[in-house]
Amino acid sequence: MAKKEEKMATANLVEMDDLNLDSAWLTKSSIRPQQMRVGNDAGAAIEHLIYGSGLDSFVLDIGGNETASKTLGAIGEQLLFRHFDLVVIPVRDEGQDVDNAVKTIDLIREHDKDVKIAILLNDITSRTQDVNDFSLREAFAEVFDLADQAGAELMVMPRIERYGRSRRLGMTQWEIAEKREEITETLKNTVIEAENAGDSNKAKLFTRLIRAVSGAKQVRELVDVVHARLDKILGKDKQRLRVMVVSTKGGVGKSVSSQQLVATYLLSRLGK
Repeated sequence: MAKKEEKMATANLVEMDDLNLDSAWLTKSSIRPQQMRVGNDAGAAIEHLIYGSGLDSFVLDIGGNETASKTLGAIGEQLLFRHFDLVVIPVRDEGQDVDNAVKTIDLIREHDKDVKIAILLNDITSRTQDVNDFSLREAFAEVFDLADQAGAELMVMPRIERYGRSRRLGMTQWEIAEKREEITETLKNTVIEAENAGDSNKAKLFTRLIRAVSGAKQVRELVDVVHARLDKILGKDKQRLRVMVVSTKGGVGKSVSSQQLVATYLLSRLGK
C-alpha cells in the first residue's frame, strides 16, 4: 500500500496595506503572505477577506496610522469584529504607544464591546515574560493599567537580536529552530565552499547566518511562551483561527509580531 503523503501545514498572513508587503521575505516559510490593498474602500476589502477570499484561518496585519483607522471603522460598521477570535495591539513602551493603544481600543469598542483584545508588550530589554512580575509591572505600569482598565489580556515578548539577519533564510525564527541542524549543515558547507573559492565576503556572511541559526532555539522558547499564553486566551483545539494585529501608530513591532509570533501560532496549532 502506498504511503499517504503528509499534508504540510500552512498559515495565511494577510497584510492590509496599499504600499508594502512586509512579509514578502518569507520565501521558504510555511507561512503564506499576501497583500490586500485598501484603496478608497476599506469596507470592500475587509468584506472580500471575510466572505470572498476563501481563507478560513488567517492573521490580519493592518497597516498603521490612517489605514488602521479606516479599516477598524469599516469592520465595525459592517459588524465584522464577530468574525475575529482576537485583536492583538502591540506596544513597546509607555507614553505615546499607550496613548495610541487607547485610541485603537476606543475605535474597536465603539462598535463591538465583546471582541477579545490582547495587548502585546514586545521588544523590551527585560527577559521575563511573567505578567505577575513586580519589576515588570512597575517598569511598564501604564501598559498594565491600560490592560486592567480595558479588560484586555496581556502578553510579553522580550527583545530578540538578529531578527533581520534571519530574514535572509526566508523563515521565521520559530521555523528555523525546528530545522536548525539541517540549516546549519547547509550553511557550513556553503562557508567551506566560499573559503575554498577565496570568497571571504560570502564566507563571512554565511558564518553570521550560522550564529543567527544557533540562537533560534532560545528564541523559539520565548515564542512558545507567547503561544502558551494565546492558548489560555483562545482555548486549545481550535479548528479555525482569525487574529487581527493592529495599531494606529507605526513603530510598535506590529509586523514582526504578526510574522514571528501570531502567524507561527497558527502554524503550530492548526498544523497538528
